[in-house]
Amino acid sequence: MANNVENDFHMPSIKIKKFFIASLFIVNIAIIFIIWSNGSSYYISNPFVGGGIYIALGRIAGLLGEYFLLIQLVLIGRMRWLEHLFGFDKLNQIHRWTGYSILILLLSHPILLVIGNSIANGVSYFTQFADYLANKEDVLIAFIGLVILVYVVFLSVIIIRRRLRYETWYFIHLLTYLAIVLALNHQFETGDLRGGAYLYYWYILNFVIFGMILVYRFLRPLVLFIRHRFVIYNVVQESHNVWSIYITGKKIDDFKFKSGQYANINILSKGIWYSHPFSFSDGYNGKYLRFTIKNSGDFTSLISGVRPGTHVIIDGPLGLFVNSIARRNKFLFIAGGIGITPLLSMSKSLVNRGVDISLLYAIRSNQDMVFKNEIDNLSNQYANFKIHYILSTPTTGFDTGYVDEEKIKKFVPDFDTREVFLCGPSAMMEAVNKSLKNIGFSDKNIHYEKFSF
Repeated sequence: MANNVENDFHMPSIKIKKFFIASLFIVNIAIIFIIWSNGSSYYISNPFVGGGIYIALGRIAGLLGEYFLLIQLVLIGRMRWLEHLFGFDKLNQIHRWTGYSILILLLSHPILLVIGNSIANGVSYFTQFADYLANKEDVLIAFIGLVILVYVVFLSVIIIRRRLRYETWYFIHLLTYLAIVLALNHQFETGDLRGGAYLYYWYILNFVIFGMILVYRFLRPLVLFIRHRFVIYNVVQESHNVWSIYITGKKIDDFKFKSGQYANINILSKGIWYSHPFSFSDGYNGKYLRFTIKNSGDFTSLISGVRPGTHVIIDGPLGLFVNSIARRNKFLFIAGGIGITPLLSMSKSLVNRGVDISLLYAIRSNQDMVFKNEIDNLSNQYANFKIHYILSTPTTGFDTGYVDEEKIKKFVPDFDTREVFLCGPSAMMEAVNKSLKNIGFSDKNIHYEKFSF
């Protein structure tokens, strides 16, 4: 791969950018507390008079909930600069916990206000709640938005989420935008934003973030499509349940990416047009893009029926799963199943530079193996690339078992001098990550990204 495509990330620059983002986040939190302390000064000064403490806490919960809701939009906004700083997996974790925080804050907001105002007005909780809904239109609409958000977060709970098909989860999460729109007017009607500088600040905060979402999530993929006219020119079956799609287009050599990265793709064909993240399974070559997709029983079961000539919208490249974040110049790649795709791409880009790579490829059986010819060709051509296949089903000519401490020590004796890149099913990565920790690896030398939803 050309050097201009695989430029290293500059660690000092990354640290400065992260510090700037953290500072911006904290400054906004401080501004929100200043807004609250001024707008709710009476209730803060008189916390035990007329339910003041409940009203004050309810107002700050609402402001913080609305702010974190905007942060949530940024986290799911597919902003390249943000993903290149933190990586998909880290942002996904923050997104999940931010969602739970939003739920707590936005539920606390009406509950605390109802309690506080019912005390102040000398009425029951139910009467106060009914009065809000009946006499304040913005509150009623915002409450509908809150119900939608609760529904989305409820379905995001791990136990429930695992029972959902990806497309169901995808469409349910689109409701988040509806919920935010419904609550928008209520934000500007809050008692703490009475006008002047505070109200203008809140307007700017909202419209800047909505503007970034519009640009990165919607306009940028459209611009890329108009520029490159991405189209599938070949579909190749790699195994009994895995297919590769080859994509070309106008000026395809100008669409550059780093090996290990991924893109969100929309195949414009019936039943599979919605967005899904897939890793590039081949390195940059200036001729085509390759994505390799396993039939997992959802919309991926339709990939085999995609016809050449079908157009594709691509949003990317994205992700921080790239060799340039490594602190060592020797690598241990561990792949599970279809997780071979980014690691094969990275291997191809590194071996011709003389980089020492050991690849452990764990699969169920030889029928599930993909790209064996490409992997073996690398092994035969480059002495600095070593491959070890590990099959969970006993098969003649292959090692049997799982990637564990014993296998790592056996096949890669100098494991403790290497940087680890890990990709595979979530359960497999958790088990391997534990094994790596047990033999002395630290988090800073282990890299992985999970596309679980």
